[in-house]
Amino acid sequence: FPYLIIDNALPIDLYDKLKSNFPNNKKIIGNNEYKENCVYRYNANHSLNDPEISNEWKEFIKYHTSLNFINDVYGVFEESIKKIYKVEKNKLFNENGINENSIGVRFQKQNYFNLDCQFVINTPTSGGTSVIEPHLDNPIEFYAGLLYMKDDDDDSIGGNLTTHTFKDKPSFYGKSRVREDKINLLEEIEYKKNRLVMFLNSPYSLHGVTKRSKTNFYRKYINIIGEFNFELFNYRTFLEK
Repeated sequence: FPYLIIDNALPIDLYDKLKSNFPNNKKIIGNNEYKENCVYRYNANHSLNDPEISNEWKEFIKYHTSLNFINDVYGVFEESIKKIYKVEKNKLFNENGINENSIGVRFQKQNYFNLDCQFVINTPTSGGTSVIEPHLDNPIEFYAGLLYMKDDDDDSIGGNLTTHTFKDKPSFYGKSRVREDKINLLEEIEYKKNRLVMFLNSPYSLHGVTKRSKTNFYRKYINIIGEFNFELFNYRTFLEK
């Protein structure tokens, strides 16, 4: 499935400034119960209205929830979009396509196309546990980006993104999960600082995260999301009986 990897995705000065202002873990966890090796998120709607979030981060979030960014993503994945979804940019699943009036930040209101740019952490682990097994993302999602912000002193192993293909016909269980014996590994993409991984969501966009070694460090990244207000595909027809 179509994805890209960009190392040194941001100019180092900007990256260092953003990293130094990454929200503290307590803010991201909020009132949720703390659990080991668990994911917690702080979405764009919260960040843009939070006086404690730096101006640099707010500018970063505004761009990645803008029409300009959607156009950049389309430019990168244009041929794959046409091949998988058979749709031109000026249509994008409706007669008017995507424009300033049909987009917005997730959770502010329901739009035709909703965008988010989340702070994400995975809490420390006593080792040998995975954040998430191979799966598909929500079928309403059109694309997703992961900007890794690994701490310089974090010497833990694992927490890497994996991409996969089906060995045979698609087969899912639960919430779009896939059993390891049904798939082949395409690539293991290391979790490292200032690395961007971005992919087009589709019925074939299988990915997961490898087990992490014991660590007291939080796994940190930015999750960039663009999603429609309807499902682009239906994996449920391939659920195991």
